Amino acid sequence: MKFGRASLILALACSLTVISQFPIADASPLKATIVELKVKSPEKDFPIRGVFVLTPAVPANKVPLLPIVYMLHGWPGSPNGLIAGVQAPLTAAFAKGAAPFISVFPDGNALTHSDSEWADSYDGRAKIETWLTTNVIQTVEAGNIRSRDDRAILGFSMGGYGAAIIGLHHPDLFGQVVTLAGYFVIDDLTNAFDSGPQTDAKHKYQNPITYLKVANKEKWFLGESTQDFTQLIRGQALAWALKLKSVKATYATSFVPGGHSYLFVANEIPRVLKWLKWGVVSPPASSPSPLPSNSQSSSPVPTPVPPVPPVPPVHSVPSVHPIFN
Repeated sequence: MKFGRASLILALACSLTVISQFPIADASPLKATIVELKVKSPEKDFPIRGVFVLTPAVPANKVPLLPIVYMLHGWPGSPNGLIAGVQAPLTAAFAKGAAPFISVFPDGNALTHSDSEWADSYDGRAKIETWLTTNVIQTVEAGNIRSRDDRAILGFSMGGYGAAIIGLHHPDLFGQVVTLAGYFVIDDLTNAFDSGPQTDAKHKYQNPITYLKVANKEKWFLGESTQDFTQLIRGQALAWALKLKSVKATYATSFVPGGHSYLFVANEIPRVLKWLKWGVVSPPASSPSPLPSNSQSSSPVPTPVPPVPPVPPVHSVPSVHPIFN
């Protein structure tokens, strides 16, 4: 059985309805916060991109000591959609004692090549990987840049591919990689990698198998829904797990219900939080470094802001599109 795009639209809408029932109220006087940053990008299509930063309910003096997880959305999709999938289960898990962390949701959409694959496109129209691994990290972590042991990357669907390939390109930046309904093959639907053969330099660079020998430098969490019948996704977690085993990488697999949807993402979050292992974040220097010039924000992140809004209702999430890749 394989889902088409129309079926996935319906599945996504249903999953968001279920997710919206998660309680996010917190009896603690401390409140989680969310801010949107505008961060410059060295590209032609979107010279300024948006980034949402979700900080859990911890005392202000503890915030600089929190690890950070960069969370990548699918396509078609947006940071708002992924926030809708993870916000409530994160809040619930942290309230029950799970180790808290800051969640960062960059916008990985593209204009010329709409199926961005979280990549630097061959023509320079998008430079999303470069933007994320330089400008975004520098801006979000200004004043206390984390080590790879306290920085992870997570992605859903196309974002799962993005998390994998960016993690493989930058094992010095990310110590842990989480893919949820991700894939580990080339799936370039709008020619972000050009129209050449998969043996050319750009395609090799974007193919996870090219970097298999360095995969053991990171820990891997591979999640896939038992109800995901999307042709691109089905069986990808197990296939990559076997490759990781061949290079003696540390990995875990997880299979839960939910289909190719945010319900599946929500179901995986408690398992992901139990799996993540963090070092000890060093306190910031006595004189925090200023924000880099690429940031449009006037103060380091995170800064106390108004309380986190409720999980967006179905109509405010881009549910008119399936999360297909």
